[in-house]
Amino acid sequence: MFGRIVLFIFLLLVSAIALVAVLVVDTAPAVSRVSSQQVDNADTVHELLRQIKTSLSDRHSQQTVAVSQAQFESLMGFAQRALPGFNGAVDVSAGQTEISASVALPAPADGYFINLSALILPGQGVDIEHVQIGNLMLPGDKTLAAAVWLVDKFTKSDVASTAANQITQITMTDERLVLDMRPLDELLQQIDVARENVSSGVDELGTLTTDYLAYVNSSPLGSSPTPQSVASYINLVFSRANELSADDTRVMHNQAALLSLAIFLGDHRIAGLAGASHPAGVASESKAPAVLAQRNDLARHFTISAALQILSQQNMTMAIGEFKELMDRARGGSGYSFVDLAADMSGIEFAKAASESDSALKLQKLAVKGLKERDILPFIGGLPEGLSKAEFSYRYSEVDSPAYRKQVAEIQQRIDNLPIYR
Repeated sequence: MFGRIVLFIFLLLVSAIALVAVLVVDTAPAVSRVSSQQVDNADTVHELLRQIKTSLSDRHSQQTVAVSQAQFESLMGFAQRALPGFNGAVDVSAGQTEISASVALPAPADGYFINLSALILPGQGVDIEHVQIGNLMLPGDKTLAAAVWLVDKFTKSDVASTAANQITQITMTDERLVLDMRPLDELLQQIDVARENVSSGVDELGTLTTDYLAYVNSSPLGSSPTPQSVASYINLVFSRANELSADDTRVMHNQAALLSLAIFLGDHRIAGLAGASHPAGVASESKAPAVLAQRNDLARHFTISAALQILSQQNMTMAIGEFKELMDRARGGSGYSFVDLAADMSGIEFAKAASESDSALKLQKLAVKGLKERDILPFIGGLPEGLSKAEFSYRYSEVDSPAYRKQVAEIQQRIDNLPIYR
């Protein structure tokens, strides 16, 4: 009798799972936008970032943020290039905004997709008409309430409920959405609470990164009044990694060393992403800007890309670098630079080599002997840079065009020819 009950419950669960699968899983994507076309307006995101920066710096005041259709599309294109299998779109009109996405399922469910959409209406607060997952239609208010409850429960904070109440009004016109929001101070405080609550105790990589950051910060190299090469900094921290690490900890020491350089030479805010702390609570940075090929911007591209590779995925890191260059095509920007992209790609490859057990020790020993810039960055002569949007379109049409792919492949080949990346 008991066995029959167990069998009945099992069959009931299997049937329920099968029913949900039928309702939410599709055999074709509902969204199929071309990411190279979406990110073509990445230069418009500059204005959106300016608004966000203003809101964060004035966190105690009411805020208004306007987002255009082109900006939404650019951000969705970036997400598509960064996240394999994702495809998204946002359509803004005077009466409604529809956010939709398709996500390809991984193996062994190749060829199947989860399609999602949400319809947002203008008015007071956040008014979601409905949320659809596959063929399953859910009421927007109840779905939002459930999501808020789950996030607050998981983070043991009020971050989701605070975020849901942050928007006081949504206004929509053709291809433009305007958000009126309460001051951001309370939300930012709740984000800190949530981040603290979900952290899993002591982060070993973050703690090690803090140690390396303190080491490079107190070194004569870090205090040099004249610009020093990134290669010299790599030799400094990787030589220390060679002294302190064992076979089972070399990768972690290499990663911590690279993260410390990204913080010290690239952007001090990376410390928050890496779970590291600045010595004495004061932001650490080199006394004189570091250089790579006699350029500070390439030093920053290399070290920050290496850090992002460690903290995320290669697709995400490459997409960030590419999107930044597309933004730079705006009037007043530095223009699209394949030289910058070469530094990004080299940083990615260096981080990969430092993070692989087969090459972690090799890099440490090369650093002890003394790496040169030509060992970590390929020849950048002849690579186009400073391209305006019009010049980029004339020469390459768009990202992913044959001409663009050929240029990126040439950069990758130059990198692959360097011995440490083979």
